[in-house]
Amino acid sequence: MYFSRLRLDPRAAVRRSVYDAHQALWRLFSDSPSRTRDFLYREIDPWTFVAVSARPPGDAEGLWGMETKPYAPSLAVGDRLFVSLRANAVIKRGKTRHDVVQQARMACLSRGEEPPPRAELAQSAGRIWLVARQEAMGLMFEAESIAADGYTPQRFRSHGQKVCISTLDLSGVATVADPAKALAAMTRGVGPAKGFGCGLLLARRA
Repeated sequence: MYFSRLRLDPRAAVRRSVYDAHQALWRLFSDSPSRTRDFLYREIDPWTFVAVSARPPGDAEGLWGMETKPYAPSLAVGDRLFVSLRANAVIKRGKTRHDVVQQARMACLSRGEEPPPRAELAQSAGRIWLVARQEAMGLMFEAESIAADGYTPQRFRSHGQKVCISTLDLSGVATVADPAKALAAMTRGVGPAKGFGCGLLLARRA
């Protein structure tokens, strides 16, 4: 696996009429039309991304500044980590996925209550969502350390289809309970919408 910090050169992008940084990012990891996605990424700002990938990125167009290094985290039971995740935090009911923040808001309304601010709903619903997945992630979170912010509903078109997702930035301190599961979470991602910049679990020693 490889970890990359990627910055799109705005001047090179303008010269080549590249106006969508996300599409340019995908081309770094797509060496053929049949290639399936084998990378995770997260947008830091409109021009800067980090990515974890099975192969190093290839910048055939000369659009990017890239720093790439091998990525093989060494984890042991009891390791204490600070983790960060941009998630599409949803719960599945039948075949439908529901945004946890919106669901919390609707639950308040159904009880005849005035919903708290969305930032407050994001904190409580995001914490519940993350803790519910900690066993699958091989982690044990310190619940009081979990912060949820940056709740952002997004609507856009992808391949001609309307896409509606919400992202939530989650962070906190966790102890490694199962190194194999934790490594899988860090290299394969957490939750849905990975193709839209969600799911990359970033970690450093706490």
